[in-house]
Amino acid sequence: MKKLILMLAFATGLSTLSYAQTTHKTPQERAAHHTQTLQKKLNLSADQTTKVNAILLSQATRVDSLKSVAKTSDKKANHKAFKDIKVTTDAQLTAVLNPDQKKAYEDWKAAHKGKHDHKKDDAKTQG
Repeated sequence: MKKLILMLAFATGLSTLSYAQTTHKTPQERAAHHTQTLQKKLNLSADQTTKVNAILLSQATRVDSLKSVAKTSDKKANHKAFKDIKVTTDAQLTAVLNPDQKKAYEDWKAAHKGKHDHKKDDAKTQG
């Protein structure tokens, strides 16, 4: 009986440890994934895809470097820096898109923001 309980505890511990281990994507992987998503949603040309990937790679790299410093510095300053990066990236992306793509991009962002806000509301009601 003791062996059975010990084996169950060990199996539970292993499953918890394996669940806790998460893989962090590199800036290149995140940029490629986001580029692929935008390429599908906005029907980007090959030239636009290359430009968008470069913009998103720059953003992901800057965010990574900011995250490494963020743990030791002021939260408000970090929040402002993250927001500045987002605004700059958004402006650069908008400059690459044609008018139809800009509208689709704005619609996609609004829908994405709506989902994000809904998740925040759910978290507040549960917490």
